Amino acid sequence: MEDPGAPLSSPSPSPSPDRGASPFNASFDDLPEEYDDLRAAGHMARRRVEFFTRAVDRTPGPVVELGCGTGTLLRQLAAAHPDRSFLGVEPLANYVDFARRRAAAAGLTNVRFEAATGEELGSVVAPGSAGLVISVDALHHVSDLDRVIDEVFTATRCDGRWITMEPDRLHPYVLAYHVLTAGERTFPARDFLSRARSRGWALVRKRRLFLYPSGVLHVPAWAGRLERRLERRRVLAGAVVHDLVRF
Repeated sequence: MEDPGAPLSSPSPSPSPDRGASPFNASFDDLPEEYDDLRAAGHMARRRVEFFTRAVDRTPGPVVELGCGTGTLLRQLAAAHPDRSFLGVEPLANYVDFARRRAAAAGLTNVRFEAATGEELGSVVAPGSAGLVISVDALHHVSDLDRVIDEVFTATRCDGRWITMEPDRLHPYVLAYHVLTAGERTFPARDFLSRARSRGWALVRKRRLFLYPSGVLHVPAWAGRLERRLERRRVLAGAVVHDLVRF
């Protein structure tokens, strides 16, 4: 059994990234509690946990979340997998502090959080240590996508996986939101996949998820079944998922 408390690297204090140039998460940068509540509530949040729970179940080794925000998803995964170790990496130091407090309050000893950007992932994750890296709504915020791809590659063990979930800009609502909202960008899925492949990643599966927007709290059973059929269509799904393996 894997030691749940074994760190992926030795924790070290990280300076808070410069937020003067542009916000990482728009209007929620200074509101970690509100952002945590937002990410934890609703139908989409439950499906997100369900999806990544299956990913953890089928992928051995330590788990890293890149751009973990306030740790909403990672805390739930850590609680459900006490025999696994989890590390959340997030550029906003106040989000990291919030995530640490929430994890401590929940009695979670198998998850920790460190402040770093994706471009400096190697400062908090040892090379070849991660069995699974996940990133949710994070890559469309990064400044240097090529460097992030390289950093995740270095941090991941051979045959390790990287599962990315990003807003699908082919969806009209998603496109409008990410074009018009301060601190947001669209995600070029095809370009990302091309860059990832050129750096040693192979695509295992690409899929689309989510018919209903994040503000929907509950859907009836029939609507949930309908979602799982219709979300496969390109212009209907709100998110695009890449399941990648490192060779």
